[in-house]
Amino acid sequence: MSSNTNTDHVSWLPEIAANHQPPADETLVVGDLQRWTAEGRTYSGLDEFNFVSIAALDAVLLARLNPGIILSPLVADEFDAVDIAVKLISIGFAGKYRAITDQALNATLIRKEIRSLSPALDFDVLQISMPPTDANTLPSHSSIDE
Repeated sequence: MSSNTNTDHVSWLPEIAANHQPPADETLVVGDLQRWTAEGRTYSGLDEFNFVSIAALDAVLLARLNPGIILSPLVADEFDAVDIAVKLISIGFAGKYRAITDQALNATLIRKEIRSLSPALDFDVLQISMPPTDANTLPSHSSIDE
């Protein structure tokens, strides 16, 4: 599927027949798309990544995409990983959710808090290193050790 930055609704998604469930290989990225665009970040060339705002995150979207993993910032201007986890739990998602940060933190405490909300949610924290000069380059990443 192609990437798209429409944050108001999910009508940009390809029409999928009601009885068709796509393979769970899509990556759903939840974030502040308007801010990212204003910062000059681009989404082109990122096949199998779908970018949405937290407002667009709902059961219909998840049913259409069937994401293999959901990514979001650990902390954003309008939400944090707890907000995303609560929303995912409320719509019945129990798959992989990863919160991304470039900050040094207590990942064990964050995992414990999120997992206490829903033990069925496969949650972890990913720490990334942002390149110092080119904000448009995708960062390297690794899982934070427990």
